Amino acid sequence: MIISIANQKGGVAKTTTAINLAAGLSLEGYKVLLIDADPQTNATQVFIHPDNEISPDKSLYQVMVSFGSLSGVILKTQFPNLHVAPSHIRLSGVDLELAQAFDNRSARLKKALDSVRDRYDYIVIDNPPSLGLMTINSFVASDRLIIPVSTAFFALSGLVQLQETISMVKQTQLNPNLEIMGVLCTFSDRTNVSTDVEKQLRDYFGNLIFDTSIPKNVTLEEAHSNHSHIFDYSPNSAGAIAYKSLVQEVLKR
Repeated sequence: MIISIANQKGGVAKTTTAINLAAGLSLEGYKVLLIDADPQTNATQVFIHPDNEISPDKSLYQVMVSFGSLSGVILKTQFPNLHVAPSHIRLSGVDLELAQAFDNRSARLKKALDSVRDRYDYIVIDNPPSLGLMTINSFVASDRLIIPVSTAFFALSGLVQLQETISMVKQTQLNPNLEIMGVLCTFSDRTNVSTDVEKQLRDYFGNLIFDTSIPKNVTLEEAHSNHSHIFDYSPNSAGAIAYKSLVQEVLKR
């Protein structure tokens, strides 16, 4: 199964969710590929040490722009069952480059993933905070979407546009089988604002909301800075407990 983690709003724990979902699934014994489709390269930096500099032709950029082999850029991580296809900052220009392309500009990632799909049980895609052609490529390639939403004041803003993009991908037959697996509440705490926003989200999305909420938890950021995932860095933390719960929900769904 190919799962995209997507929301055009930044700061919603999208990359944190992609990293820890992929890691959690790998710890369950599944073979997992994490695709870093975000030019900020945060997921790449967690699993590939900065001393090991990634060149553009050994990254997803080469795959998207020059039809490079995805197998040729996939790297093993230090964790069993978990591989990563790294990003590069040049991916920030891929929307413009694809917009000028005449062939297959919305399905390039799908074509690349089709060549490796049978090697993995799960492929998790960390998307950029936008609804450009890179994200469209991810939607075309994916079976399911997970939408992280911060339980902050402006949580619902932009979600209508995201839903319209999903509908467009389905209705234009780019990927008629694309479905939202679930909406994930993140940065949850005990404040009135967080509680009220989470209630609004549950009223709006109903059963699409995961039972699991991801709390504000400093160890999640600390894990990133230590080039690790939360289950390795702090397995008993609130963040690890929450993401373990999410992994189980994903498996059930």
